[in-house]
Amino acid sequence: MSNRGFTKWLSMDHDVDISAAKVGIAASILLLGLRTLAAQAFLLVIPLAAGVGSVVYLINRPDRVSNLVNWRSRRLETASVTLPKSVAQLLPTLTFVVLAGFVVAIHRAGTRTNLVYLLTATVGVAILAQLLFVDDGHLTPAIILFEILVAGTVLRLAPLYVTPGYVGIDNWTHATVFIDGIVRTGSLGPLAESKYIMAPIYHIIGATGELFFGSTRDGLYLTLGLFVPLSALFIYGTGKLLIPERWALLATAFLVFSEQFIRWGMYIIPTSLGLALFLVVFYAVTRIFVGYTERWVVALLLAASLAIVFIHQVSTAVTIVFLGIATLVAVTLGLTGRSAFEGDRTAGALGGVFLVTLVVTVASWANTPFPGQGTFLWTEISVVQEAMSTKAGFLNLASTGSEASQMIGGPVETGTLLAKTVPYIELLGFGLLLLAAVVGGLHMLGWKHVPDLTYTYLLAGGGLFVAVFGLSLFGFRALLPTRWIAFLYVSMALLGAIGLYYLSRSGHRRVVLVVFVLVSVGYPTSMAVAEKATLDNPVFDDQFKRFAYTEAEIATVDTIREMKPPASGATVASDHPYIGLIERYGRYEERAINLELTQKGAATTADAVIYREYQSSGPVTFHRAEGSDLTQVPAAVETAVCPPDWNVAYANDQAKICTPTGGTP
Repeated sequence: MSNRGFTKWLSMDHDVDISAAKVGIAASILLLGLRTLAAQAFLLVIPLAAGVGSVVYLINRPDRVSNLVNWRSRRLETASVTLPKSVAQLLPTLTFVVLAGFVVAIHRAGTRTNLVYLLTATVGVAILAQLLFVDDGHLTPAIILFEILVAGTVLRLAPLYVTPGYVGIDNWTHATVFIDGIVRTGSLGPLAESKYIMAPIYHIIGATGELFFGSTRDGLYLTLGLFVPLSALFIYGTGKLLIPERWALLATAFLVFSEQFIRWGMYIIPTSLGLALFLVVFYAVTRIFVGYTERWVVALLLAASLAIVFIHQVSTAVTIVFLGIATLVAVTLGLTGRSAFEGDRTAGALGGVFLVTLVVTVASWANTPFPGQGTFLWTEISVVQEAMSTKAGFLNLASTGSEASQMIGGPVETGTLLAKTVPYIELLGFGLLLLAAVVGGLHMLGWKHVPDLTYTYLLAGGGLFVAVFGLSLFGFRALLPTRWIAFLYVSMALLGAIGLYYLSRSGHRRVVLVVFVLVSVGYPTSMAVAEKATLDNPVFDDQFKRFAYTEAEIATVDTIREMKPPASGATVASDHPYIGLIERYGRYEERAINLELTQKGAATTADAVIYREYQSSGPVTFHRAEGSDLTQVPAAVETAVCPPDWNVAYANDQAKICTPTGGTP
């Protein structure tokens, strides 16, 4: 294609959705070039998904047909391809039978096994198949919603209850130090020196749950552990404001089965509660934009926004960005007379909530202590400035930074075909959702009914996408992009449902069939086995670390705490992520260190070293000792970590505590 022909093809002299789709295709082709400079899978998956989504939209776009659709229709929309009646009637029963099998299997195994993950994926496939392939006459929305909520709850709580302790790292501090401390002292004193003294709602709920149910685990799981999956009701409510019920249910299923929503439903920390309340904010903003500016809606938005401020700082930042974008869009379109409904009332409601939330946030952060570094607000400003001046750089990715170069260990057998394929298996679900979300976003650009909402969704989604992926390309990770991505899934889930709704009405039959089959099978299967959804026992256990611990591993930390109490100033060394448990549950804090290794074995001044069997089989990491040319963990891990001439102070069937010869056992 000549330059002149390309310019004409890219011309903006037509509808904005077509122009945006063409720009998306061109940008995706250009972004694919980054794959030649770095090996990260997302550099291939993101441009491919965005580019294919743009192409799918263009080839299935009947001129202006979408503008004739009653966009707020409450009737069910018939799927383009339907299953036989006998199969359709069987699927709800299959969902509950498989869920029962899931509970039995996980109870017998004591953890999530490959069979358990297969059953998880089967539940997701059965639910999505009902939404995408069952006709109106055999689809009962109430039953589907019940299936989604039950599945979302069971698939999270069952693994949590068979896992000793907690899944993750941070919650060992939140549960065993903060929540237990609040219950024990009857005050917020345990939070006094942490940033959570100004964000205590999560811990107050956890402490209340502990008092009511009798244990920290039950109190946490039966309050916040239930609220997080059930909060998906708000994405369902949001969807019903915009699209028919079938597709609102699809948005709900997309979110419930996403790896990040699974992650924060099991790794229950303030991020989890912040994410759940962000769904309330998302719902209230949408409701205001479509003309419902009742006082209770504005009150709900304000209450949820302020609650997030006193729960979690990252969630607060995301909420402020979202409210700021919504306010900017409302004011701009109101001033230009392009607002769909009562522009002045919408802008006033959103602007008022945004300003109140922003002022309260600044006041809170300015008074939030950050141990050893002043207040949270000024510390974060310094961190951002330092990151921009010293760490930012094009393609300065997390896996190639200076800290990564000091690590040894990690993924095993990285040269195998499976190891090379794993990142793409992981990202398949994300790629499919992104493809559908691109179609949905382009379709919304073609809507003439709610431009306020269209621009809010697209700008907010785009902003979060840049924060998660764009800034990371330049080595800027001071904003903790791994926490922001969960909030990105909220808008992607809704846009993805809108995209498939559009295809069901306007798409070519073969295209619809291929996309629907890929989504119904590939999305829940990929998400079920993704790293962040399987922290307790990864499917690809030679590639991803296990962030849960056995009873023997927890007992070893109890023992070292008795042998060498943290108050004595003792230092304990082990692998990552085990040092997270030693640091937080063991209370060793900065004296829990990553063990340094040389060709001759451990090189450490620590008072004790802990070896566990998982170090010999899992992708744990150690530090390379300064001056050492060691490139990988020695084959004989046990003798490297605990040399034969060291004292064995304690041992069980999975771990042992070693002290240097001449040291105090």
